[in-house]
Amino acid sequence: MDIERLTAKQRSFYEELRSFIERNGEAPTIAEFMKIRKLASPRAVTQYLDILERKGLIVRERYGTRGIKLRNSHIEQEFKTVLVPVIASAGCDNVSVLAEQNFNDYICVSSELLKGRPKERVVSIRAIGASMDEAGVNDGDYVLVEHTEAVESDDLVVAVIDGFAVIKKISFANNAVILSPVSSDPKYKPIILRRDFRIFGKVIDIIRMPQKGDLEVVPIYT
Repeated sequence: MDIERLTAKQRSFYEELRSFIERNGEAPTIAEFMKIRKLASPRAVTQYLDILERKGLIVRERYGTRGIKLRNSHIEQEFKTVLVPVIASAGCDNVSVLAEQNFNDYICVSSELLKGRPKERVVSIRAIGASMDEAGVNDGDYVLVEHTEAVESDDLVVAVIDGFAVIKKISFANNAVILSPVSSDPKYKPIILRRDFRIFGKVIDIIRMPQKGDLEVVPIYT
């Protein structure tokens, strides 16, 4: 880090930023910092942030309103998160939900949920329907998915069938791939496909969306 080479004004800005993060556990917004430092424009704040980032003192996340982290500090380690793009919705009932990409939406999750996987290979998909409720996937939940074809029998997977996305438990027969619901409701039926069918990805974890309160992580692999 390059604290010694900061000017007096730059160091004062950095110390104010560090103090705010240590007190609140998160960075201020641009508007909040304008008020704290009595600055007239957002550009004045971003110029300081550009300098601190170039000198290796902070890290900025592209899509976070409070996405400023102190580099190499206990605050960065304790609150390290990643932004995961929400790229689609997937039907748990049947293939009635089109797998449309939507990169305007992101969810912020702990980096620990990626379990060492490259963040570039992890996306989030919104679950729709109830055929996977006994696997812990409920309507409206966010499902973290690693984009990979390396899946095994009984894994929860996301498959795209003729442009439609589904979340199911996978198993393999001699000449077929079977995508099964995980529900006691008999109206949900397995989907049987040819053996050469390709899978979009493997479900890593489920982020449950409660009516009130914090997000709940539902582990599916122990």
